[in-house]
Amino acid sequence: MGISLNGLNSGMADTYSSLLGGMSGSDNAGGVSSLLGDYAAIKNGSYGKMMKSYYAKLEKQEAEESGTSDKNKAGKIKDSASASAAASLYKSASALGSLDYDDRSEENIGEITDAVSAFVKDYNSLMKSAEKSENTTVQKQADSLYNSYYRNYKLFAKVGITLNSDKTLSFDEDSMKKALSDTEHGNGATVKTLFGGIGSFADKAAGKASQIYRAAGDGESVTSSKAKYAGVGGSTSKSSSTSSTKDKDSAKTVTDASSAAAASTLYKSIEKLGAMDIKNENKDEVYKAFSSFVKDYNDLVNNTNKSANSNVVNQASYLKSIVSGNKSAFSKIGVTVNSDKTLSIDEKKFKDSDMAGVKNLFSGVYSVAEKMTDKVNQIYRYATQGDSLSKKTYDNGGSGVNIPTMGSMVDTIL
Repeated sequence: MGISLNGLNSGMADTYSSLLGGMSGSDNAGGVSSLLGDYAAIKNGSYGKMMKSYYAKLEKQEAEESGTSDKNKAGKIKDSASASAAASLYKSASALGSLDYDDRSEENIGEITDAVSAFVKDYNSLMKSAEKSENTTVQKQADSLYNSYYRNYKLFAKVGITLNSDKTLSFDEDSMKKALSDTEHGNGATVKTLFGGIGSFADKAAGKASQIYRAAGDGESVTSSKAKYAGVGGSTSKSSSTSSTKDKDSAKTVTDASSAAAASTLYKSIEKLGAMDIKNENKDEVYKAFSSFVKDYNDLVNNTNKSANSNVVNQASYLKSIVSGNKSAFSKIGVTVNSDKTLSIDEKKFKDSDMAGVKNLFSGVYSVAEKMTDKVNQIYRYATQGDSLSKKTYDNGGSGVNIPTMGSMVDTIL
């Protein structure tokens, strides 16, 4: 049954009478004014517009906050496929740095061509994985790697490597072999420039692959203990020893055996601490390992201070900056950063401190130890001219372990 207009007006009047009847004195005038104002706003639609505007603004704010949150989360999304592809690219890119590009024998040309072919395959795999990735950091680093290639596309084209529309590469092995055999036009030197040694495109690709591995995984470096225990690392080339002895007359490329040895020793002590179960119940064991770390760090600082290799000196400066930048954290566990950037440790203060401070320095995502490890590895590479500590795999005790073959990266990492 419908309600007549007269009936509706009568009902509204009764309602207002009831409301107004409950008011008295001075409240009457204010209450009537407020009610009539609200009623008028509802009747003419302005109240509805105001509420719509309010909720629209609220929804926009929530969407923006959610978008910011989603964006932050997107940079931390785990991406096993890209991590695996990045580890493979790191391995093949690092291997290219240790080859002898001046040996024009048929056998060596074949070895270089095979190594470049493996690199291109791993590069393409990473580009395809990054394209599908929901991790924004992975996407940005992959784009940066692609841009590095694009800036040098003419050089790559000279040696048989061209760009596809999907950012992957095509590789012509015959053109590569021809370029390596070319002594007249210098294309063999072009191959060396692109892939040989520190500062080459392959070297930069290894660096980007390491960053992508960090972003796609648990924040671990591709040279970290977790990655190495899983079997990730560079492969050893028979010609690495010959390439490390060239250009000794240059201050940037002179080999530095003492700094290399010190870097290798420090690398192992950092990795040992990173693999330990650090807690207050085993302070004596932690102190012993940390004391070795302090000694090894000081040895490296003292050796690099005397180095004739300017790249070693520069990387050591970065390493010391990392330590100095965390002076407060070291101080809390009884470790002093001295004026000459070496370290001193107070056993009593160390053992009286909470081992959580040590654990924070040597474990977890982007820890001080992870940053130090990367710099120590760089020092070793410059001191040996392109060799990498990631080629050496250590067990939890710090002893050397030889891994002759690499399994599937998907099987070893996932």
